[in-house]
Amino acid sequence: MRRFWKWAGLVLASVAVLALAAVAYVYAASEAIIAHQYPLPLSRVHASRDPKVIALGQHLVRPYGCADCHRPHLQGAFIPDFGVSSRNLTRLASTFSDADFDHAIREGLRPDGTSVAESMPSDAFQYMPDADAAAIVSYIRSLRAAGPDIPPPSYSFWQRVALLKGAIHVGQYWFPLQKQALDLGARYARARQMAMTACGECHGTSLEGQSMGPPPHPPNLSIVASYNRADFLKFMHTGKAAGNRELPMMSAVARVRISKLSDDELNALYDYLAARGRKLASMGK
Repeated sequence: MRRFWKWAGLVLASVAVLALAAVAYVYAASEAIIAHQYPLPLSRVHASRDPKVIALGQHLVRPYGCADCHRPHLQGAFIPDFGVSSRNLTRLASTFSDADFDHAIREGLRPDGTSVAESMPSDAFQYMPDADAAAIVSYIRSLRAAGPDIPPPSYSFWQRVALLKGAIHVGQYWFPLQKQALDLGARYARARQMAMTACGECHGTSLEGQSMGPPPHPPNLSIVASYNRADFLKFMHTGKAAGNRELPMMSAVARVRISKLSDDELNALYDYLAARGRKLASMGK
């Protein structure tokens, strides 16, 4: 009996050592991914006190989704879909430089060069023009600091396991996968930029649709060519698709985000997306 307990103790000790080694490996290997530092590119973004620039930023944070995740006053909040809390941008303004904000928004990088979490859709913002980024930073700086200071998201043990298995990723993972949308020339340039930024999070910046996550998957936006202008505008304003249909995800996104674009912007968006759809059809795509 004494020998049995001796061997049982050795087995339990071995299992404990192996478990500790596995935990240590998970933390060390995942930390190498999380703490990897990327080069910080030169930023050309500078905040302005010009009321028109600030007003543009205030306008853009809604269709671009900033006010959705960081909430209308940009003070951050818990996001159930991701299980994380977004940062309080009004508090960050006291420690972030203009370049720090720009790097986080368009490059997906923190001030130390590490990647933001993939819940921050910087990959979809990478083609945002300097003027839009500057306007958003200007608007953030115009706000009075309020609300609690929310720390950056941290990774639990099981999230680290998922990171090593490739079930989740750091934000930088997605950047090379996002391509620019079809360029149809100067006439559609602004609408193309807005489409990549406002629609890219779900449909990809190429606007070709994405198949990540459970179905139904966001489609190629060439589908807009099958919409007439009135039905498209109704969809974007009310969330009701052709035939008065309520669509998963997109109907809510239309009401909360896209409907905040001006009528001129929505008409320009329709013109570009419909022209893109016709062009792709003529190319057999």
